[in-house]
Amino acid sequence: MKLIAITGGIATGKSAVSRYLRTLGYPVIDADMIGHEVLELDDVKKSLIQEFGKITDIEGKIDRKQLGKIVFSEPEKLKTLDSITHRRIVEMILNQARELGKMSDEVFIEAAVLFEMGLDKYVDFIIVTDCPDEIRIHRMILRDHLSAEEADKRLKAQLPREEYLKRADFVIETSEELEKTFEKVFEMVKNKPWNSEN
Repeated sequence: MKLIAITGGIATGKSAVSRYLRTLGYPVIDADMIGHEVLELDDVKKSLIQEFGKITDIEGKIDRKQLGKIVFSEPEKLKTLDSITHRRIVEMILNQARELGKMSDEVFIEAAVLFEMGLDKYVDFIIVTDCPDEIRIHRMILRDHLSAEEADKRLKAQLPREEYLKRADFVIETSEELEKTFEKVFEMVKNKPWNSEN
């Protein structure tokens, strides 16, 4: 089984690529969704409340919007959150990948914080989605209803664009309309660059 990561900065089209891969019949693990599940594990929730105070909603679940505001405004707090959650997220992803690997030769993982989690050590091939920062900010303003300042803050909280590109085995440029991106993905899975000897 080949374990293939899809990563890239915020609003570069990772989810669109993942959705399209699913329509082609490939299994895709969503690290973000697993991250949400991890937040609700009793020991993790307890640690988060100890660290960040009362950040639960009326149902007693972690209020991710509130947590996001805290950690994106202070880099040290983001490091604290990562130290509580990352190891558990990686464990759950690898367990899921092992199960899916029994049924498929290729398992994709969509993971925004692939490198920060140390998950890159476990994958065979890294696909990076990429587009210029101004397009990403524009997408965040439209998609997440953020101000330009909030969008910029989120962008700066991540690895620089150059860092993703440097670590990529394959880059999908996503500045154009979705159809163009899907064509590139289709071409990629047809050629399977992860099987190349180079």
